[in-house]
Amino acid sequence: MNDKYIAIYRRFRPETFDRILGQEHVVRVLRNQIAENSVGHAYLFSGTRGTGKTTMARLLAKGVNCLSDGERPCGVCEHCTAIKNGVFVDVVEVDAASNNGVDNVRELRESVVYPPSVGRKKVFIIDEVHMFSKGAFNALLKTLEEPPEHVVFVLATTEPNKLPATILSRCLRFDFKRVGADAIIKGMRDICDEMGIRADDDALALLASNADGSVRDGLSILEQCVSAGADVLTRDLVLEVLGSPGDQLLSVLTDEVATGKIAEALVRLDEILSSGKDEKRVIEEWIHYFHSALLIKFIKNPERILNRSTENIESMRKQSETLEVKFINDCIYKLSKLLNDARWSAHVRILLEMTIIEMGERASEK
Repeated sequence: MNDKYIAIYRRFRPETFDRILGQEHVVRVLRNQIAENSVGHAYLFSGTRGTGKTTMARLLAKGVNCLSDGERPCGVCEHCTAIKNGVFVDVVEVDAASNNGVDNVRELRESVVYPPSVGRKKVFIIDEVHMFSKGAFNALLKTLEEPPEHVVFVLATTEPNKLPATILSRCLRFDFKRVGADAIIKGMRDICDEMGIRADDDALALLASNADGSVRDGLSILEQCVSAGADVLTRDLVLEVLGSPGDQLLSVLTDEVATGKIAEALVRLDEILSSGKDEKRVIEEWIHYFHSALLIKFIKNPERILNRSTENIESMRKQSETLEVKFINDCIYKLSKLLNDARWSAHVRILLEMTIIEMGERASEK
């Protein structure tokens, strides 16, 4: 019988600080505090989704309870392993999205008074803490004002602006940054190597670009690509998973719009959408395409900035020479407005067709 499959984001979740992607400013402080036994009683980890807030909270919980005589957490001792497996009784994780009432916090406060059962510290990790009700925040505040010595709170949120100032003032706050593309590429490369997967550089670059600073989003895309069963992770495979039309089709569509060939452009759009591409993904990718064309007009060697192959950049360079800056800017503006409007519409295709007609008519007026 095959072993139970473990999702990539769980299988490769960092167990020590040196496996964290990005967030060096957080790692540096927590490492020092753990080494010097000067860990605070309350932390606030804020930042966009998938940047490592919950993972860092678990590493802090491991660090204060690790049995190693060397750097903590070691990731392999009895306590670290128990925390990894979610069976360490002195680490409690609370999802504030579904446990956001006063009664939930009162239960938490009752458990706070008891000392750790097996570890040095009891660590309470409250995820999406901004979902707490006003009453829940007031109940939590009483505990944060006079916390027992054996307790550490880690509050994690994507919306720190929703937390009361009284809560914020009692926490050591760390703002998690979007992870850079280079760090995500390196992390994905390491994972692919460990899994025995061959991955093209272009594929990893595209994956990192679409992760948009979120390691979890990058891992989700990688998971879908791996599930496709291909022997090699290629750029085309990533494009297929993302539902992206690709540079070649966007190049043709751009030419048709730029030359006022509206009928041809609408037929081209139908071909793209009929192949299963998502309307919003087409809009997003077209915006990025025009943005790349704009940069290519002004930057001599844009390869380090743009997530595109050398061949595609050269092709876009030739095309950009025929496009006026005003036309490119106008298209970016119209498509960006369309993308915003698309969030509230059930007729995205119709809006996209209208935008193509408007762009093509504007080009014909030159």
